[in-house]
Amino acid sequence: MTKKITISIPDKLHQQLQNFRGNINISKVCSASLKMKIDKADSSLQEVKKRFNLLELSEYLNFACEDGLSWAGYRATSVELALTCNWTYDWVSNDKQCKQTIELLEENNEEINKIMSGYTTGYEYILNSSFISDEIICYPSDYSDEDIQIAVAFVQGAQVIWNKIKNKLIPQLIDSNN
Repeated sequence: MTKKITISIPDKLHQQLQNFRGNINISKVCSASLKMKIDKADSSLQEVKKRFNLLELSEYLNFACEDGLSWAGYRATSVELALTCNWTYDWVSNDKQCKQTIELLEENNEEINKIMSGYTTGYEYILNSSFISDEIICYPSDYSDEDIQIAVAFVQGAQVIWNKIKNKLIPQLIDSNN
């Protein structure tokens, strides 16, 4: 549904617009410009709320998911990504495919096996490795239920990348010892 509004523009702009009346969808251009301004204001508001720790849990979870996506795409090593997206997710969801993948990687990759022996759960690995932005979660922490929820949201973001590359990356991780 759309609503009509009235806008005022300077005379000179109105004259210039007359030459393009049939070529420019005025409503669409104004709507897009207004949306862009509102989105920028919303983004600034979210950033200041994040900086001053004023976010609701749902907002932290959204930021954690976005952070996980960015981390997976730009900062994660292949081992970190494999552990994060399988070990943690398996712990949360009891996903058989994740469980099989992490067992396969643990058996065939010494680095992964060594890392896993230092932690009891995947979320503990994520939180102790400080993968999640300091603006989203405070380090060190006693790891409350909210911290675990944030870690899970982070993994959900990272899994977007993992799911696109896992079929090619898993064989490389298995062969890394050879």
